[in-house]
Amino acid sequence: MTRAVKLLAVLVLAASPAAAQEFQPPGGGAPSDGGGGVRLGILAFSTRGGGQVDHGGQGVLGSTVDFAQLGSPQVRLRTSFEMGFGRTAGKSLHAALEVMYRFQPDDAPTVPYVGAGLGYYDDGTTTRVWPNLVMGFELPFRPTFNWLVEYHALDRLGRHRFLVGFATRGAAGGRGS
Repeated sequence: MTRAVKLLAVLVLAASPAAAQEFQPPGGGAPSDGGGGVRLGILAFSTRGGGQVDHGGQGVLGSTVDFAQLGSPQVRLRTSFEMGFGRTAGKSLHAALEVMYRFQPDDAPTVPYVGAGLGYYDDGTTTRVWPNLVMGFELPFRPTFNWLVEYHALDRLGRHRFLVGFATRGAAGGRGS
């Protein structure tokens, strides 16, 4: 019993410093000068959830990783992954490569964006590769995080997903990226 009390005390004391740590966004190096060229690295990532509102409806969980800046800080290449669940046919999987245009820099109060890409979709009955469209916006939540609201159109605008989640801001809390 005393061993359990000692272990509990160690865990409580270790948790206090861990809770005080602040998230450092990816790419925490020197701020970008905003110049052209291709910049590779983890520029941002997001986690989101929502639903597909047609084809029987589904709950959807997903994530994205912005991994390349293409010529301008507002043009990014990202991967997108979504898993659908909860309808009678089972689950669905969507993985895509998308080019995004952000209308504002990361430190703007609101960052609307649009994008297009090529995605793979599999729901057990349909397996194919098709173009998809994305549009959404980010709103500030914390210095290093934004709320995001996103619409994802799959299957040549035949499937519609609405998502809400969190996205990281750029380097140094969104300043200068």
